Amino acid sequence: MKTILLSVCLIAFTAIAFTACSDDDNNSTTPQDLENIIQGNTFIVTKFIDSGSDETSYFRCYSFTFNTNGTVVATSPNNTINGTWSITEDDDDSQDDLDFNLFFNQNNQFEELNDDWDFISYTSNKIELIDISGGNGGTDYLTFEIGTPSTNCSSSATQNTIENNVQNGSWRITHFIDSGSDETDDFTGYNFTFNSTGVLNANNGTNNYNGTWSITDSNSNDDSLDDLDFNIYFDLTNNFEDLNDDWDILTQNAAKIELIDVSGGNGGTDYLSFEKN
Repeated sequence: MKTILLSVCLIAFTAIAFTACSDDDNNSTTPQDLENIIQGNTFIVTKFIDSGSDETSYFRCYSFTFNTNGTVVATSPNNTINGTWSITEDDDDSQDDLDFNLFFNQNNQFEELNDDWDFISYTSNKIELIDISGGNGGTDYLTFEIGTPSTNCSSSATQNTIENNVQNGSWRITHFIDSGSDETDDFTGYNFTFNSTGVLNANNGTNNYNGTWSITDSNSNDDSLDDLDFNIYFDLTNNFEDLNDDWDILTQNAAKIELIDVSGGNGGTDYLSFEKN
């Protein structure tokens, strides 16, 4: 009787083990599984960390559509960026061997998205990606989620609009990140006035500094925010020297303007925000 019971138990255990292995095989992730999730939906970037620097805000006004023909289209109220995408596998069908390949032929922040990303996790509405660079190049994180861009994305951000906004009243710096270092406090108490003559005045009641400002357009036939540079220059050797740059404009409205500068040669990313007093 004991022999019969033992045989039955062994048969049952073998059947369970076989079934479990079969389920694992059937649940293997394939490129087609992920393509089915990604195609036909509109995504936004909810996280982009580039070697420790949070650059998510640059993409906050863009929606991403991944088409079946291998093209990806990033659309904002002011611009359209075209690229390519694909999912490839290395050795087998496991999630660890799948790459999410992105390529944008751009010389702006979209260039930073170009990579053969590895998958951290995915659901029907969220994809988390990672890239670990060799040679101590740092670790990058990119997350796409189904959604729509922020409602604070103006579709009429022309050069004249921004100039009119900043010339109205005085402003203060509420955010200044210089290559990862928060230096906002260096400008506490200073009020900035953008004069129509191109003079930029900074005054805290004790110190009074004059610099220059301008907004230039690299493409006069296009009202795209991506083509505008917000130029600031102080001929000084103190903290104000760090503000000197031809900044790119992330977002703007009558009460706030957010700027960014991505330096070449791994020089880091700077962020500068002015808010109206």
